[in-house]
Amino acid sequence: MFPKSIFEIDNGATVSEFAAALHALNTSVREVGKGGEVTLTISVSPASKGNADVVMVRSKVKAKLPEASRRQTVFYLDDNNQLVRNDPKQQTLPLRIVDIEQQPKELKEVI
Repeated sequence: MFPKSIFEIDNGATVSEFAAALHALNTSVREVGKGGEVTLTISVSPASKGNADVVMVRSKVKAKLPEASRRQTVFYLDDNNQLVRNDPKQQTLPLRIVDIEQQPKELKEVI
């Protein structure tokens, strides 16, 4: 009786939504490597006061997917409290590109 009732809630939309949420959860668990959950809540209430023979059934599907861990990035604060990637207090070296294919014109021998 239970499976038939579940399939009839909201003309089958609940089962479809639950299946989609479960698939999304399975995909996330595989990608992230952490667990999550899918919750199916069924609410039943009387259709009218004084008559509990007729009931209204509602469903809610809620998925809690795992989130990937985020890496941290090092920043510094400049004098204007703006985030910058290089330490503003650190001196800058005058680096340049050197052509390593250029051979010295004259070799000197040191004794």
